[in-house]
Amino acid sequence: MLHRRLSFAVVIVTVMGLLVWAATPFAQQIMNTNPVTLQTVYSLVAISNTGAVNTQTTLTIPAPPPSFYNYVCTLHLNASQDGTGTVITNGTTSSTNFGGYAQKFSNVLTVNGDYDLYENWGIANVGCVKSTSPGTATTFVSPGVTLHTAFTWDATYYQAP
Repeated sequence: MLHRRLSFAVVIVTVMGLLVWAATPFAQQIMNTNPVTLQTVYSLVAISNTGAVNTQTTLTIPAPPPSFYNYVCTLHLNASQDGTGTVITNGTTSSTNFGGYAQKFSNVLTVNGDYDLYENWGIANVGCVKSTSPGTATTFVSPGVTLHTAFTWDATYYQAP
């Protein structure tokens, strides 16, 4: 009886070994394919501007060469209230050379409160928003003077034809 169990175990181990041996060439095939890469032709640039409390803040993306445009990939506006805080009612941003882009927002009186607006339009060389005119600076302007509030603009952009 012991001899039969041992023989059966040897047969099972042998069959499993043959299956592993037969499958090995298929499991280790190396495909000759090229990896997918994204080449960045134009460098992505980060830019920021923080204004003092009680001032309007402008972010200016510099003018590109004459036949190039500004491509804006991300845009962020932060309104940060100080220890007194204030109400912002229909605060409206504006822009130049960006197709009339503007945002309107309201924020309740919050001592040391923050309001954040994020725009994410793509990644470099794939799908960012193109400025209106070539060779011209692009600006984003916070709402007018708002007591007890400081505005910060952040953006990423690149310049290309």
